[in-house]
Amino acid sequence: MNWTSFSDNIGIGGRALSVMLGSVVILMAGLSLSNDLAATDIFTWSIDVLGFGFITLTMLLVFVSVFSSLKIFETKGQVATDNIDAYRRKWMLSGLQACNGIATIALTFTLLGISLGIGSLSNGGLTPDTVNDIIADLTNHFSMAFMTSVIGLPLSAVLRTMLILINTTTMNSDKPAPHSQHIIAGE
Repeated sequence: MNWTSFSDNIGIGGRALSVMLGSVVILMAGLSLSNDLAATDIFTWSIDVLGFGFITLTMLLVFVSVFSSLKIFETKGQVATDNIDAYRRKWMLSGLQACNGIATIALTFTLLGISLGIGSLSNGGLTPDTVNDIIADLTNHFSMAFMTSVIGLPLSAVLRTMLILINTTTMNSDKPAPHSQHIIAGE
């Protein structure tokens, strides 16, 4: 990899990060306005319910998906050759794998939440004195279980759709993207 392709990837990575973080800010502002909650309350709820691990892994895969979309978009307007098709296919597949990874993480954390909830039942005996604590712990784990699926699966579908639409649009375009340079396969 030469310096030009490395610096181009840094630039696209910066754009991908900007798109991702900008979307998070817009989402937080929308949730804050619609629910009359402060952004800090929404952030705290997200960490408490979803967990830091789920959020970190999901954001990493969202970044890969957006980065792949931008790599495909930079081929807009280039004549379809074997090299360009191979380049688009490489980034399309990496983006789709990232989207599938988001769905997999969502379902994995769903099973984790259910398992932790069931495991909390086996930690101690169920007595009238402990029933409220056990139910609170159980609902906390089940909340994580279902919210990871409620957030992860639609997010995966939206990113997959975005990736497919960008790929289809760039394949059928004849105007170059304003920042694109010619692609050499293998970069």
